[in-house]
Amino acid sequence: MHLKRARVPNTLGVPCKAEELVKVDSHDALARRLDAADANGQPVTLIGGGSNIVLRRRIPGITMLLALRGISFEPLGGGVWRVRAAAGETWTDLVRRTLAEGIRGLENLVEIPGSVGAAPYQNIGAYGRELSEVLESVDAYDREAGCFRVLAASDCGFAYRDSRFKSTDVGRFVVAGISLRLGSQPVAAGYPDVARELRELKGEPTPSAVADAVARIRAGKLPDPSRIGNVGSFFRNPVLSEAEVDALRGKLPMQAWPHEGRMKVSAARLIDCAGWRGREFGAVGVWPRQPLVLVNRGGATGSEVLDVAERIRDDVQRKYDVLLETEPVVAGVD
Repeated sequence: MHLKRARVPNTLGVPCKAEELVKVDSHDALARRLDAADANGQPVTLIGGGSNIVLRRRIPGITMLLALRGISFEPLGGGVWRVRAAAGETWTDLVRRTLAEGIRGLENLVEIPGSVGAAPYQNIGAYGRELSEVLESVDAYDREAGCFRVLAASDCGFAYRDSRFKSTDVGRFVVAGISLRLGSQPVAAGYPDVARELRELKGEPTPSAVADAVARIRAGKLPDPSRIGNVGSFFRNPVLSEAEVDALRGKLPMQAWPHEGRMKVSAARLIDCAGWRGREFGAVGVWPRQPLVLVNRGGATGSEVLDVAERIRDDVQRKYDVLLETEPVVAGVD
């Protein structure tokens, strides 16, 4: 597929036209398109499921829809599996496939919208598990070297909702697929919301039971992007020093959780306490059941959504001296 001035798909549902839109469904096509764009000095924007991106009205250069497909299972013995998945696969389809094969490890990450290729960029995580805990390697095209490379998980610079693909090496690597090592992880059912969903369950929870619990929690909190435009969580949970947490607790009661030598606090609580839950600004709203989520109720532009996000950031910083960071990528121009 090769189109001019085509509408770019995105779960936020905002209008955006690409100067040139191409669908890439093989490693050869991906390398060829990237090499040609780099040789001609054309900017490249990559779109997977369009679920973690805020688009302005127009994307210059080439927009590539990654449509590489394929999932494979390799038994390693002792109930451990190597699972490979191409970038264009849907993340939740991958999770459901592993559960259908009786392979545990991804159950806490079910129903996260988006593609497999987007998952390493922000090190997706939910309900007590992060991708970095189960990821073995990433198959990526290195635009600087002009070749495909396999990057071990330890080379991906993973951190909380971050990776080298999103921070230190933006634009250099294009993820074509991932390899996961699954089956050795214990079932993670201790996250408070998950534990509450499973409290009536007798015996040890199965991976499928955890996945079903997570799916129910997400359905109860988050809007369905096929019905109400959104990108999921718009803000990261802030990671603060102990002194910063103490100062914050002087302004409002706040739980904090240890995280890599610092303390993580709830962005949703900060936004809620600042008075933003359920507020609406034209077609843009703050979801009443989860204030981390901004929604497009119909007709909003990407810039209007970003304007509301900026107002929330400024207000939370003014009231609590905590700077919220946004999760989705912003692309395009107005």
